[in-house]
Amino acid sequence: MYRRCWLFLLIAATFFLIGCNEVSNVQVSPPDRSPDKLHKISDIIKDIAEIEIIFDTSEPYQDEAEPIVIKDEKMVNDIITMIKASKPLRDEYKINHMSGMAHKNNKLIITGKNGTQKEIEFAYDTLYEVGYMEVEGIRIEPDYDFFRYIADLNEYTNPDTRIDRQVVQVFDDYNWTVDYRINSLNEKLPDNLKHKAGEYPVKVYWAYNNELSKQSGFDFTDYLGKDVMVEIYRLREPLPESMKPRRDARGIILKYNDQIIGAYIDAGRHDSFACSLDRKSLSDITGSQWDRWIADYIDYEDELETRLSQMEPEDVIREYYQALDRQDTKMAWGCLTRRNLSQHLSSNLNNQYLFNKDENVDYNLKKAKLLEIKEFQAEPDWLGYQVNVDFDFKQPITADDGIAPRFIKMKQESEKSGWRIDDIGTGP
Repeated sequence: MYRRCWLFLLIAATFFLIGCNEVSNVQVSPPDRSPDKLHKISDIIKDIAEIEIIFDTSEPYQDEAEPIVIKDEKMVNDIITMIKASKPLRDEYKINHMSGMAHKNNKLIITGKNGTQKEIEFAYDTLYEVGYMEVEGIRIEPDYDFFRYIADLNEYTNPDTRIDRQVVQVFDDYNWTVDYRINSLNEKLPDNLKHKAGEYPVKVYWAYNNELSKQSGFDFTDYLGKDVMVEIYRLREPLPESMKPRRDARGIILKYNDQIIGAYIDAGRHDSFACSLDRKSLSDITGSQWDRWIADYIDYEDELETRLSQMEPEDVIREYYQALDRQDTKMAWGCLTRRNLSQHLSSNLNNQYLFNKDENVDYNLKKAKLLEIKEFQAEPDWLGYQVNVDFDFKQPITADDGIAPRFIKMKQESEKSGWRIDDIGTGP
């Protein structure tokens, strides 16, 4: 029976060569599409006991990748389904000219319940988003979602395929495929969504994503201040093209007493704010860009907010570096735009979690003495300043101790909130 399984995989590899006379010098016969043959496909899949993924650890970025053994029936079926949906490899050029980001010489070891094994080689390029598999000397090209699925298993080490039907339905209504649950978390929603100067931007996170949830008919405003269950799901389809180079989508579900009260798409590490279930951005939904939208979620009655709003741009910069020097995190955060501050939520995020907690933010500084400040550029909606700062780091990671230039972009977050630091870089 299992020999027929491998015969089927070989057929699947050539299944898509219909109408082609030759691929890789292999003559292809029309596939057998009889009802009996199609009926046997599901039986063949059931005969697979496990799939082992072996990465070539000599390739870049895979030196610590351990072999992964998959026995979960849904995951096995998902992998086989994606392989079966492959197309013939028609463009050898793009495969032969993969970038330095390519992961080559990887293997799938598929083991049948009777102990029979079959080895399939595969390679993929994360830069150009191309890849191929080789089955019995024939190269086939799965959709790139297959390679993203395989690569993510290095990070999502405890996938849970036990998914509520209602969750599957919510995502399916918007053409998202739920692969597995990444994690479940208990989170307490803030009492309100008005952000005070110097607060960690958790309120901003929930305000933003509630806008996305509303687009799909969910609104968790009435649950502010309550403990909710947050479920993070791995979705197979990539983020919208407009969000490149970000590709991986996490589906977020909020529940209260097992009732879904929120649902949105999150991009996870480095820049989590993404889109609604119907793939619309915040500006699509609200008709406003960030700066105009955030104005409704600022607490203008806050004392620090009032103080900072009355400062000139140069004074805010001075206040910022003085705060860093004296380890005054609240003041340092208050000097940043909410957009800038919100980067702390997802910077180097462990994607098992929803966002970074405030206690995990570390500026890695012992000293930051502002020595010089001068304006170097002025645009209609921002001002540019070059500063020289004497740094003393706890640990030299991206820079050494000593005097170094920084280039700062100042923006008026809103008319009432005044000037804040929107970006700090090492070059203009």
